[in-house]
Amino acid sequence: MGLSTKSNKTLYPHFFHLSGIHPELPKYEVLSVLESESYSHQLLKNSNQCLVLKCTKEGANLAAERAAYCKRSVRILYKAEVTEEKVIKLAEKILRNIDFENIMVNYKSFLVRVYRIGNAHSEFNSMDLEVAIGKEIWDKMAGTCEVDTKNPDITFVLLFTQEEFLFGEEIYARKKGSFVSRRPDKRPYFKPGTLEPRFARMMANLSKASTKNFLLDPFCGPGGIILEGALMNCNIVGLDIDKRMVKGSIRNIVHYKPNSQYHIFVGDARNLPFQNNVPSIATDPPYGRATSTYGKEVEDLLEQFFSEASNALVTGGVLAIGMLDEIPLEDIAKEHNFDLSIFEKIYIHKSLTRRVGVFVKK
Repeated sequence: MGLSTKSNKTLYPHFFHLSGIHPELPKYEVLSVLESESYSHQLLKNSNQCLVLKCTKEGANLAAERAAYCKRSVRILYKAEVTEEKVIKLAEKILRNIDFENIMVNYKSFLVRVYRIGNAHSEFNSMDLEVAIGKEIWDKMAGTCEVDTKNPDITFVLLFTQEEFLFGEEIYARKKGSFVSRRPDKRPYFKPGTLEPRFARMMANLSKASTKNFLLDPFCGPGGIILEGALMNCNIVGLDIDKRMVKGSIRNIVHYKPNSQYHIFVGDARNLPFQNNVPSIATDPPYGRATSTYGKEVEDLLEQFFSEASNALVTGGVLAIGMLDEIPLEDIAKEHNFDLSIFEKIYIHKSLTRRVGVFVKK
């Protein structure tokens, strides 16, 4: 699908229900996916764990499917401040403002789900509200459709935020445990300290990896980031100075995505074989804690790597990198012709806080 086709389609308001792992990174991830695949979008509202955008249905589906820290995307049919005191009144209000007869014309079954951000409007019992809205819809449709809790034709979602409630048609919902099978200890090749798949997926997305181009990880290790890139149908290139890592990452790629387009080889991130032709780099270099940097201090390693990355990336190319909080990542990037796009601190566990930096080649 070309850029013009995507851009010319009608944009509708959608909300993206986000993970609470970090205040900003899940939002950046969704936006990065839309930008990487050239889907037109307009930011309407950014609140805690809820991003509201105008975009196409296809864009809403893709962004929610690819973004690791997005729970679901929903096309908004109605929104309002929460003023009703009774469940039945709220259900009736929703019914009055939505043309369910038109929406349900091609559907035989439906389901209603209620979620909330934190404890927002906990005075409304979720199950009671699901039943009340479901009954109102069933009555409106005069019994021509039925509730199906296992495989409904359409799912309606009500989300309570602190400011309002949003109600609409679910476009995509992530299945629970969708990343579990790719946990590092479940892969054919395992190395302690490997990125968890959700975090690796986010890094690939923040680099604006695209299915139209290739994604590079020059410190690929066991292949966590490039594996996620392959599963997103990107062409991937990985290199590592340790041939055991290269062999291990190939095993992992072949196991999870045997038909992917990949090129993984032994190489040094301080001497990249690229020149102004790399669109996206996502990487998580060795930190020097329980890992080998082959005798180099982490800062020296990063100085050399950023110099190489600057030469390798196209103008406007994106580098997403994770690093220890105490390393002056922003200063190093500025010295090597990068503009700062995102720089966020994320707590991993009691002995590790990581900085996620996203930098754009000038």
